[in-house]
Amino acid sequence: MLFVPGHKLDWMLKAPKYGSDALILDLEDSVGLAEKPAARNAVAEAIKALCAKPIGLFVRLNGWRTGFLVDDLSALVSDGLDGVMLSKTGDPEDVAALDLVLGEFERSRGLPVGAIEICPYPETALAMYRLYDICMASQRVKRAGAATGPNPRGDGGRSLGLQFEEEDAVEGVAFGACSVLQARAAGIVHIEGAMTGRLDDLDLVRRNCQKSKRMGASFATAIHPSHIPIINEIYSPSQEEVDEARGIVSALAEGIARGHAAVRYKSKLVDFANVRAAMDVLKKAGAAGMDIGDVPKIEIPAY
Repeated sequence: MLFVPGHKLDWMLKAPKYGSDALILDLEDSVGLAEKPAARNAVAEAIKALCAKPIGLFVRLNGWRTGFLVDDLSALVSDGLDGVMLSKTGDPEDVAALDLVLGEFERSRGLPVGAIEICPYPETALAMYRLYDICMASQRVKRAGAATGPNPRGDGGRSLGLQFEEEDAVEGVAFGACSVLQARAAGIVHIEGAMTGRLDDLDLVRRNCQKSKRMGASFATAIHPSHIPIINEIYSPSQEEVDEARGIVSALAEGIARGHAAVRYKSKLVDFANVRAAMDVLKKAGAAGMDIGDVPKIEIPAY
């Protein structure tokens, strides 16, 4: 997901060519106070121009208690808006209130009720502590979490008093693990990985993506187009991962045909748990348009 400043109409209109799956048209921190009314108009124009393209369109709103949020929604809730990022999410009530207001706009404008996502951005210690409740506050919440913890230089890091400087330092791991646990417990499967503000440090982008993926992340945001190819590479299954997953499924399918529900595969014991993980990889690869080959059908017990 690529962040684009909401007051830069020309940037928004050309952003789809860079290869992200979605855009986050930003009305919050990248837009000055005096520019917000004009930025709303620009974002509305961009949504109208881009809604027919195969790319997700999200808007980062100003938070509650700024006096801007309702005006943001009034200008932007329309056919083509896929979701909104709620910056400075403070508590579950913030999400529940936004759900209600979105529903009223959807009804009054003839849009499907509940179709617009809410992506909460908790940026205080209390909000991060309550992420599970925040995710449970609305069925519109489909993605959340911060797999490697908050940026030490951002609002969340400041709220926690984090002192480390390196954005991929190990000190953030504990906060990231807690975030992933809460989001997953709430049924959220789209977990956000780390993002860096260092525009030219592509090695840092790669390290952040690799560590985030290991910690359960499934996607990442970027503030510069040069980061997108690396994000796409890391978060898409590799051909090696696809081949391994297909091999696991095939091995167990052969075992089941012989009456065995656990079999040896490349010196490892594999069973239904391994097949569930393998099928997740194959499903993601298929959704990304990869050729996953012939995969045997297996009846997998529920758990």
